[in-house]
Amino acid sequence: MPAKAMTAEELIALFKTKTATSPPESSQMLVRHTQCKESLALSRSIVEAMDRYAGNDNQLLAAPTELLPPLA
Repeated sequence: MPAKAMTAEELIALFKTKTATSPPESSQMLVRHTQCKESLALSRSIVEAMDRYAGNDNQLLAAPTELLPPLA
């Protein structure tokens, strides 16, 4: 079933109701985490290590056989 097109007034009213309520706690935690200098430094270090040690050869590693289900 196709969605009903909203008018500009309905869309503005929807935005006003969304901004009037506070975001859920999980979203607030995510915002605090992404604004934390230590978290940003750690994520930057992880990305640099991945670039340094993983390389760019796009070679995929085989999964260990104990993780793969038997073929039916």
